[in-house]
Amino acid sequence: MRIHLVSQDNLADSPFDIQISGLEANVTYLVRMTLVDYYNINAPMDLEATVPWQSQGIYTADELGQISVNKTYCQTGSYQGQVEMGLFFNSKPTENKRMSLQSNLSDIPLRDSFEIQVELLKNEEALEKARFKRYYQTPQIRHEELHFSKAQARLFYPERAKNLPAIIVLSGSDGRIEKAQNIAQILASRGFVTMAVAYFGLEGLPKDLDRIDLDSIEKALSYLACLPQVDGERIGIYGRSKGAELALLAVSFFPELKCLVVNSPSCAVLEGMKGYRNSGHSSWTYRGKELPYTKFSFKDFIMSKLLRRPQIHYQTDSYIPVEKIQGHLFLIGAEKDEIWPTYESIEKIEERWKRRGTSAYKLKKLILKSSGHMLTLAYQPNSRYKKLAWKGVLADSVKSWQATVEFFKRYL
Repeated sequence: MRIHLVSQDNLADSPFDIQISGLEANVTYLVRMTLVDYYNINAPMDLEATVPWQSQGIYTADELGQISVNKTYCQTGSYQGQVEMGLFFNSKPTENKRMSLQSNLSDIPLRDSFEIQVELLKNEEALEKARFKRYYQTPQIRHEELHFSKAQARLFYPERAKNLPAIIVLSGSDGRIEKAQNIAQILASRGFVTMAVAYFGLEGLPKDLDRIDLDSIEKALSYLACLPQVDGERIGIYGRSKGAELALLAVSFFPELKCLVVNSPSCAVLEGMKGYRNSGHSSWTYRGKELPYTKFSFKDFIMSKLLRRPQIHYQTDSYIPVEKIQGHLFLIGAEKDEIWPTYESIEKIEERWKRRGTSAYKLKKLILKSSGHMLTLAYQPNSRYKKLAWKGVLADSVKSWQATVEFFKRYL
């Protein structure tokens, strides 16, 4: 018997197949997958790092005594059907154990790789097992910690990098660095210099997402432009959720940013937050001044609950001036975003974009119909959407992430 992992590479955002040979023909087996030391961007940030993730399925070997987890029909278990990466995507944590989060950047682990343990069982008897490693950050990627006056960051770059395109990576309202880091690691492993930027939620930074200075992005941009690893004419930015709002603002202020991907964006500046409450101030400032913002509306909140769809009436002066952007723009969002009206925001952004007097830059949009606000890395388990078909959520994660990487490779 042999358990073999087949994949084009060892990166965590690539699909893989588990192929098992040397079995009895037409006999049913159980395949169990356990993820060890696994960081999941879609999970609660304080999920204990040591908690294994697990899934299993029942498969029948073919006439040649072989099982392909991707191609052999899964009869029952964590999922049912014949779906590429179905077993991996349906992995879940084996317990809901939580941990205290470190507040000092130096104490936050990289979580750069994980192991996949595959076990083969027949009638509850263990027959064979194998372990494989997958990477967010491959061993060829170097990293450095950076401390700016109003932000902290981790820089990732391929060894011997020179004059490569660079991407600033921003996560959303969770703050901190873990989620931005996870995305930055993968992008670096795909050939970019990347900088994951934490703009609140760590020691030495603002506690809340309230009146965050755009200086945090300006300083990161200036630093990147001076690095020998970076082509200063090819710097882009990626943002998710509130990070997308910040990224759109940054590109409208700083023309040095030449390529932008925003995932689940807002078309306007929204009110800041203190914990789970509105702050009474703008989320963002620049050079000591609060940027105009749309205030939280209790009426919009009630209508959102009644209609079961986010409602926001934006104040005119809070719209982000995307018509000023001097770079390529890719808009990604779900048609039925449960957090805020992403689809409507994308339409408004596109409308303002068309006011531009130039066609020198590309605008592309991708509207997804089978998922929600939590669009992250391809194939990673996502159990947030209990009422949505998991196959659609999986497919949307793959489509959105692959389109992100392709856009940066083409336009940056």
